[in-house]
Amino acid sequence: MGMRQAVRMSDLPTLKRFCKEMLDSKDAALLLEPAATYREWTSLHIAAWGQLKDPKKAKDMIELLLQTAKKCGVEPQYRALKASDTATALDLAKERREKLLSARTDDPNDLELKRNLDKVIDWLDKGLPEE
Repeated sequence: MGMRQAVRMSDLPTLKRFCKEMLDSKDAALLLEPAATYREWTSLHIAAWGQLKDPKKAKDMIELLLQTAKKCGVEPQYRALKASDTATALDLAKERREKLLSARTDDPNDLELKRNLDKVIDWLDKGLPEE
C-alpha cells in the first residue's frame, strides 16, 4: 500500500510509518510527488478533499502530513502544491466546507466536521502553529 492509498483508506498507522521513513531518510520526495493521475493530487489534496474511507480521520492525517513536511523543511512548498487544475489543498478544504455549510444540517457529526475543517483551513493557510 502506498502513502496516498493509506490516506484514502484512513489507515493512520500505515501513514505514520511512511512519515517516519521520510523523516529517517530526510527525503520528502514522497510528500511532494503528485499522483500519476488526471488530477495529480498529493496525499494532502486527498485528505483535504475528504476522499477517505473515514472522513473523521482527515484532520489527524492532515496534521501528520504537515508535521512531517515541517520537519523535512518543505511545509510551505507542500501547502502551496497545485493539482493539474491549479487547486491547492487549501482550495479543496474551503470548497468542502462550503458544501457542508450549504447543507445546513444540525447533525452533531457535521458540526464536528465543520469545526475540524475550520482548523485544517487555518493550518493550510498559515501553517502549523509553533510548538
